[in-house]
Amino acid sequence: MANLSQLLEQPTRDAVVADLAAFAEDTIASQSGLTGMALKGTVAAAKKVDGAVVAKGIGKLLPDILGDLQPYWQDFEASGQTDFGAFLQPRAQDVTDSIMAVADRNAESINVAALSKAYSSLRGKAAKFVTPVVPELGRIIAAHM
Repeated sequence: MANLSQLLEQPTRDAVVADLAAFAEDTIASQSGLTGMALKGTVAAAKKVDGAVVAKGIGKLLPDILGDLQPYWQDFEASGQTDFGAFLQPRAQDVTDSIMAVADRNAESINVAALSKAYSSLRGKAAKFVTPVVPELGRIIAAHM
């Protein structure tokens, strides 16, 4: 059985981070409403400080996210299904909860006050952004496996 940790090895890691960063930026750009505007504004402000903030954040979270997704990957491989995204769809809320737990643990170490405040203000609505895109997240990961 394959282990998702192999995605942390170079040069694959750089490709995974790049694809996930592009995916995250596209997802952010597609948000609407007041919360979507707040999210876009927060990311735009963070990118003014560091243009690679999204990719750097994903790179930092990737080991923990892959570790949390590993049991799903093992079940997926044993299931005989061919689309990891479709496999994750009915488990999207559990995957979202796991991803948000990783983000919460890492948010404790944010040392930029404005970014920390923005995370705190958007955290309650984050699942609204993450849950619908879990299948695509699964497909991106599977493409690199």
